[in-house]
Formats: sequence, C-alpha cells, structure tokens
Amino acid sequence: MAKKDKKAKKDWMQGAVKKPGAFTAYCKSKGFDGVTDQCIAEGKAAGGKREKQAVLAETFRKSAKAKRRGK
Repeated sequence: MAKKDKKAKKDWMQGAVKKPGAFTAYCKSKGFDGVTDQCIAEGKAAGGKREKQAVLAETFRKSAKAKRRGK
C-alpha cells in the first residue's frame, strides 16, 4: 500500500485543477496578458477562491521552472 500512497502524492497535480482556465480568465479580465507574477500577487490579496487559485498557479509556475532546469 505504501507504493500507492507514494504515487498518489506524486500525481496530486493532475486532480488539482477543478475549473481549467478560470484563473487565466480572471487575470485577463483584470487587464493582464495572462497569468503573470502581478496577477498572482493580486489574486493572493483577493482571498478566498482566488487566493487558492493564485497559490496553485504559483506552484505550477515553480514546477515548470524546475522542470526546465532539469531538477
């Protein structure tokens, strides 16, 4: 069972997004060109659902950067 738990922890990102594109749409409605650092900061300050989406977007960006670097 430990193997299954380890895989579940590793693959948590696949099930993390409930409404794909919702945060991008929010950023664009606020006048940003997409999900930017400024939009993420604004989303975090908004609180509630937007804050959760912003934190997730930030996590995805960090993961993508690490993947590009080969880590």
